[in-house]
Amino acid sequence: MDPYGRHPGELFTLAKNVADRVARSLMLKYGCKLAEGEICRGYQYGIDDPVAQLLSRYFTVATGKREIDHSTCEDEGELDHLSRDATIEYLLMPERVKALEGKLEALHGDVQELVSVLKQLTQPAGLPEEVLQRKNTGYVA
Repeated sequence: MDPYGRHPGELFTLAKNVADRVARSLMLKYGCKLAEGEICRGYQYGIDDPVAQLLSRYFTVATGKREIDHSTCEDEGELDHLSRDATIEYLLMPERVKALEGKLEALHGDVQELVSVLKQLTQPAGLPEEVLQRKNTGYVA
């Protein structure tokens, strides 16, 4: 089974379908009766991540919303999100960084304009700019 899906709901459905098929096979093979499967709390959304792959080799990192650890059956590093909202926040990160870059660029332009105005206001009247920029090279009597 391909462990990838387009969205979390699809992954839940795929996982439940696999579990149901395994349960039916066990009931047929061993003549037992199993309860109907249901989705439990405490699930994780895993996203393959090269940084997680590197970090998980050496230690486990966990916050209230996310976890990076060495999963025993996976070759790729994986960043596990412990809630749907944490997953959405992570996936929106590129758009948020792009928006911050735009705001920072606008702020940079405003700061440059402010510095220019401040230079004009602090420049003594009547002295040319080249005179103000000269360094004091010594005392002349």
